[in-house]
Amino acid sequence: MNRMKPERLERKNPTSRPARRAAACAAAVGLLSPLAVQTAQASPRYAVPVGSWQAQVTREGAAYEVQLSFRPDRTVCLVSPAGASEGGWSRAGAGTFAYRIRETWHDEGGAVTGWVDIAQDATQKGASFTSAGVSTVHRPDGSVDSSVPVRISAVRTGPPDPAACA
Repeated sequence: MNRMKPERLERKNPTSRPARRAAACAAAVGLLSPLAVQTAQASPRYAVPVGSWQAQVTREGAAYEVQLSFRPDRTVCLVSPAGASEGGWSRAGAGTFAYRIRETWHDEGGAVTGWVDIAQDATQKGASFTSAGVSTVHRPDGSVDSSVPVRISAVRTGPPDPAACA
C-alpha cells in the first residue's frame, strides 16, 4: 500500500505561526501584568511590613496610640509617649513577621529609669496587621520588674518615615 502525504494548504495569512504566538503572548502579558502586580502586592507570600503604621497598643489597664516605621533594612522605629526607640523585624512565614524593640525610659535629667523589651509576633493582611506578645519591663539595674501581655493593631499610613528615630 502506498501512503501519500497530505498536501499542505497554503495559508492566506503571510504571518508565521511563531510570530502569531509571540504577538498573542505579548498581548496577554500586557493585559495581565497590572493584574499580576496588583495581586502580588495584595497578597505577598511573606508579610512585608515596610512603611509607616498608626498603631493601637492594648495591655492590662492601658491603651494608647503609637507610630511604627518599618524600614527595608529590617529596622523598626517606635515613637510612643515615652519617646523614640529602635529595634528589628524579620519575616516569619506566609503573612507573618516578628519584631523586637527596646524602649528605654529616662527621667527629666536624662538618667535611665528602666526599659522594656518588646517582643511581638504579627499577622499582616494587606495594609493592616495585628500582633501579640510579651513586654518585659526592666529596672535600671537590669533586673526584671514585670512581664505583661500586649496586643497591637495597626494600619499602614504611608512609606517609612526617615525622620523617625533619627
